[in-house]
Amino acid sequence: MEIQSYSAAMSAVKPGTFVPDIAPQAPASQPLSPGEAPDATAAASFKDTLSRLLGDVNDKMTTASNDSVDLATGRSNDFEGTVKANEEASIAFQLTESVRSKLLEAYTELQQMQF
Repeated sequence: MEIQSYSAAMSAVKPGTFVPDIAPQAPASQPLSPGEAPDATAAASFKDTLSRLLGDVNDKMTTASNDSVDLATGRSNDFEGTVKANEEASIAFQLTESVRSKLLEAYTELQQMQF
């Protein structure tokens, strides 16, 4: 595989595209027409998506809690798995808190707008 110089790679960029054509053998993508959804998951409502994501966070927290109890009571010796589950739950919860904060900021900003 030949590695191009930066200037050669940049000259290969087509105007109006985001990235140069990395895989010329790949089929060209076509924009979606208005109202056309690529699949069923893209057509899911915001409420359904948020509910599913909150359920995933809840599952991670429940798993971490159960793993911690099992480790503390001696039913499990998987210290690394318990630490990993607790960190995943912690990160997922922190992300949920930051998304909640951003949504509340946006809602407050919309409330303060005068139409």
